[in-house]
Amino acid sequence: MKSNLLKFIIPAFIAISLLSCSKDDPDITILSDGKVIVINQGNYTEQSASISLYDENTKQIQNRVYESANGVSIGATIISGTITSDKEAVLVCNYPDKIIFIDAQTGVDKGTTITDGLVSPRNVVMSSDYIYVTNWGSEYNVNENGYWEFYKSYIAVYDINTKALVKKVLVGTDAEGLTLYGNKLFVAVREGVKVFNVSNINNISLVGTLRDANITGAAKYLAPDRNGMIWVSFPEKGLVQINPATLSVASVVIVPVDNMDGYITCDATGDNILTYKTTFNDQYMAESASIYSVNVTSRNVLELFSGTYFSGVGVSPSTGNIFTAEVSFTSNSVLKVVGTDGTLINSATAGIGTCRYLFL
Repeated sequence: MKSNLLKFIIPAFIAISLLSCSKDDPDITILSDGKVIVINQGNYTEQSASISLYDENTKQIQNRVYESANGVSIGATIISGTITSDKEAVLVCNYPDKIIFIDAQTGVDKGTTITDGLVSPRNVVMSSDYIYVTNWGSEYNVNENGYWEFYKSYIAVYDINTKALVKKVLVGTDAEGLTLYGNKLFVAVREGVKVFNVSNINNISLVGTLRDANITGAAKYLAPDRNGMIWVSFPEKGLVQINPATLSVASVVIVPVDNMDGYITCDATGDNILTYKTTFNDQYMAESASIYSVNVTSRNVLELFSGTYFSGVGVSPSTGNIFTAEVSFTSNSVLKVVGTDGTLINSATAGIGTCRYLFL
């Protein structure tokens, strides 16, 4: 049976053993500006996720930071994460489902773990009062192509201080990315972009569902630009720009978007939205991968950097450097740091399944 968990399961056919921590591991360097937390998702069946730290100033990387700081592995698959204003890293994990909080300056676990209310958590966003987490849930239908569709996906809402579960809100099918705009929460689902009013946490209400009439397939991720517009990835078509103030579709740009992931982000200035795509053959072997840039004003599309197998993209807000990796789910990935002009700046060995980048 096929499933949209395919991106985790297929690379996991080859078993991986999690590298153990040794006494020779380097000390953890205190983070400052120019430091990047590299999320290595790991092999889904082996719980081999890890965290790396990359220094943009020295171009050096430290691997297995969590293990070095805490003496144990994370023991899960890391799906995504975010950085709080006080430089606490929030890591969304599944298999098993949990959210862990670490000191981004040291990698030390803060001792707070959320497990209540999580069923296949995907992504997280935080306000001054609440934490919002998308979850696929456990109930699914099998579509005509044999893929699972989680039709009761939901948002789990937590008190930001106590970390206690406040409530769950059903949002649609296959919930993924989300973002806050004032008192509105935008959630990417198969049906499009669901918009919720969250001004009253006790009465979270659906405002509307946004999608262009000519766009097919699921919405995946969202990224704001410098003009306060929100861009949404639809892997079957490209990017859709929406106006969050008027709740309307502003434009559609045809550009390659990764079919499995669909992740997008903005550059350091907010002038461009970056997307990526990896192409596979019939044997699910990666053949080529590229990172693309879409100018938010002209809508021009530029191919910035190419390789063989990418599984994410990030942009440093301090240098503008672009981060991706030649990813492997059966061995260490190779981090790629690329300049704004698409020139390779540096390569470094990271962990298994490198996919996301958090900047301090």
